[in-house]
Amino acid sequence: MSIAPALAEQVLEKMGLCYYPALTESGLTKLYQTWCRSVPFDNIRKRIQVSQGISGDLPGFTPDDFFSHWLRFGTGGTCWASHGALYALLKAVGFSVQYGLSTMRSPRPVSADSPGHGTLFVRLNDERFIVDTTMLHGQPLPLQAWHSTHPVWGTRVHRDEGFWCVNWKPLGRSRVDCQLLEMDASALEYPQRHERSRHSSRFDGALLIRRAGHDSITGIVKGERVVRDARGKEIFDTLSHRQQKVLLVEQFGIAEEIAVQVPADEVP
Repeated sequence: MSIAPALAEQVLEKMGLCYYPALTESGLTKLYQTWCRSVPFDNIRKRIQVSQGISGDLPGFTPDDFFSHWLRFGTGGTCWASHGALYALLKAVGFSVQYGLSTMRSPRPVSADSPGHGTLFVRLNDERFIVDTTMLHGQPLPLQAWHSTHPVWGTRVHRDEGFWCVNWKPLGRSRVDCQLLEMDASALEYPQRHERSRHSSRFDGALLIRRAGHDSITGIVKGERVVRDARGKEIFDTLSHRQQKVLLVEQFGIAEEIAVQVPADEVP
């Protein structure tokens, strides 16, 4: 998947980057951090599509679709859509990037129909770095034993059962391991797995959005506003459906014409 240079420049400009980042670890860090602070991880468009009975491709099925809606409405997407978009942007800038496949380990049984989780790997010289639009872990993670003590992210890369894993904390939830299964997946895998998520996504049934700040992460998770502050403490506030829509506009910059279409949560 690729995007035209003109679209890449539009995206970088909206992200606040007036230049192509250097093809170095520092340049990759700048681009990834800016993504985490600019592009939300959310299920807004899918919630609207399902509630309105709209058929056709899933939102963000192509990078062009993902970015055209982000530029106009401020919406992001879930893992397959957002990783496909970031892959295309990294390629346009000139980075060597590979699709990855993984799974989020969970105490709950994983359905055989689960499409798993997408992620990305960027190669710089002889090193690989993980960049993930779901975890929003604040900096590219080296594919080696590594641990951050940062109170907001606190990510750890480690080996377990023969696989590399990223241990992280979803907003408002317990820590979990993302087990990295494949580091050079075919480009065909993403649209296929994206389609499989149509009826088997863990993000169905309730609004979900999160975006990183410079020293915090803020989101809406199953009817609650959740903020993880600079100390790593999470603060919860219950929101009505109306309050969720207002917050989408005022906190996350989602266009009002989109926010008003978000349906009420189906699950508590």
